[in-house]
Amino acid sequence: MKKLKLYLCLLGCLLLMSDTIVAQKAKFKSKRVTVQKTRLPLNYIEPEDRTYAFYKKGAYSTNVDVQQNRIFGWKRDASNPNLKGVVSIYGFSYGSPQRDSQKKTKKNKEGKVTESWTEYTYSATATGKGTLYIYGISNPFVYENKKKKKSKSEQKREESAKAKKKDLEDNPFLSSEDITEAEESDIGEDAGLDGEELSLVETVSVDVSKSVKTGKHRSASAALKEYRDKQLPKLQSFRDAYPNRAYRNAVSVLNKKYGYSPVNSRIWMKTMKSSKHDQYKKWNDACQATETLFKAFKYNKSIDDNQAKFDAIIKYFSGIVDDIPDNDRKQKKMKRAAFQNLTNILFYLDRHDAVITLCEKNLSSKILDKTAKNMVDKSARQKSLLMFHKMETCHTDSNVEIKADEIDVEEVADDYSEENK
Repeated sequence: MKKLKLYLCLLGCLLLMSDTIVAQKAKFKSKRVTVQKTRLPLNYIEPEDRTYAFYKKGAYSTNVDVQQNRIFGWKRDASNPNLKGVVSIYGFSYGSPQRDSQKKTKKNKEGKVTESWTEYTYSATATGKGTLYIYGISNPFVYENKKKKKSKSEQKREESAKAKKKDLEDNPFLSSEDITEAEESDIGEDAGLDGEELSLVETVSVDVSKSVKTGKHRSASAALKEYRDKQLPKLQSFRDAYPNRAYRNAVSVLNKKYGYSPVNSRIWMKTMKSSKHDQYKKWNDACQATETLFKAFKYNKSIDDNQAKFDAIIKYFSGIVDDIPDNDRKQKKMKRAAFQNLTNILFYLDRHDAVITLCEKNLSSKILDKTAKNMVDKSARQKSLLMFHKMETCHTDSNVEIKADEIDVEEVADDYSEENK
């Protein structure tokens, strides 16, 4: 009996210790939080010189209304603008439909092939041609830094396009003329303004493309029929829709280069999902408060009065980062999550000196080094960009009313998740 009581006592102690250990290991999930701000353009032009006009040219520009959009922070002046945006919407082409086939088999339990067939699909791409001509003044921001690497998706798209082109070029039954003639196209003249006195700053492609693909068919003729009956009409409808899309692309380019446009930045906060952890409620309260306070931010309203509201949240996450030793393997995820939340909050409050100081302090940390390196570079560039535009924060003061469809969306990568894959 005594042995049984001793055994039960030891078992209880072990379970209690186990619960304590589990509670100490926090788990997290990513939550998207939106912060509205002003996107700072590539060029800085003195406020008194910010006058612009839009123009259109090209065979497909007839139904485009160049008065429907604007460059934020600039005044429209058709009589004597310092900046002219000319969108040439001049041509449309259908790529020839491409057939793809895949052999399929069905096996029984013994692994013997009981059925075999071929599946066929057809795909095609149509392209609407457009070019933006920018005339006037320029004063681009120059920041010396390492060239940004292309994303994996960008690399895959480029490699896929090169492979398709090479397949056509290597086909002994096709000449270069055959490949060109396989596309039905209506390409007119691509030109800017004739006799323009303002200097041509640059030209930017604003082409728009649409791709279609049939379902899988066991008959090539059935796949081709679906393409002609259902998919080709989509491309034909796109022909009418593309000019306005190309024009909107042109306006977006001009705003990124010159305008102070509204943008909703979607950043990631790390919320805790370990409900038994002693910091669970306080941590998630801090995240909820951050999300709520950021919701009040507007691109054209000062954030000075909101700065102090974040001080307690910043102090909380700073304390966690400082209190967890760099060699504490059990709490390294908590330290990293707190650090990401902290640096994101400081960054979107435009406290870039604080971000740089914090990150430089943690560059030698084995847990925080990657995030620290990324954020110190990001904040240093943003600080320099703000100085270039003679601004202290990414928020302007104006009474300009905006529509929901005028607000761009900016997705920010979840560096923490990338590190923990």
